[in-house]
Amino acid sequence: MPSIKTTQQGLQDGWTRATFILRKNHLEEIKSLAYWERKTIKEVMDEALGSYLNGKVVKPITSLK
Repeated sequence: MPSIKTTQQGLQDGWTRATFILRKNHLEEIKSLAYWERKTIKEVMDEALGSYLNGKVVKPITSLK
């Protein structure tokens, strides 16, 4: 049985865990928005990143694979 990376444990296909550093005020706003919209922080971040990346042409970095 293949071993699963700890970053992948308990996640659906296509998802991964990552650690990011961000401004405190952004995190507080994200948490508040998630609370008032009855969403998870994960859902709010996924929507925000999706909106940011929508329509952008992103050239893959082959050295990261």
